[in-house]
Amino acid sequence: MTTKGSLHEREAVQEYEKRGWKVFKPQKTSKYGTQDIFNMFDFVAISPDGSEIDFVQVKTGSTRGFLKKLKEWRETHKVKKVEWLLMVRMDARKYKTKWKRY
Repeated sequence: MTTKGSLHEREAVQEYEKRGWKVFKPQKTSKYGTQDIFNMFDFVAISPDGSEIDFVQVKTGSTRGFLKKLKEWRETHKVKKVEWLLMVRMDARKYKTKWKRY
């Protein structure tokens, strides 16, 4: 994982934590980065009242084909009250919003 990718993952986690969500992010397991949850998601977040769970993958500026993979995942794994999300960190010089959510 790149330094920029690590930074943006931390920013995404902080966005959730600011809203009071509990976040679980797997520990680093190798020199190549963290172990993704289900080999798909960077972290999982649970809402303050426990009524919602988000599994989140963070990308920087590009989806690099992940949207197709996410769509297939959503179709295969339909779970009530669970969101399978992609958060893309946008370039602040080009876009008004910091995050785009899919």
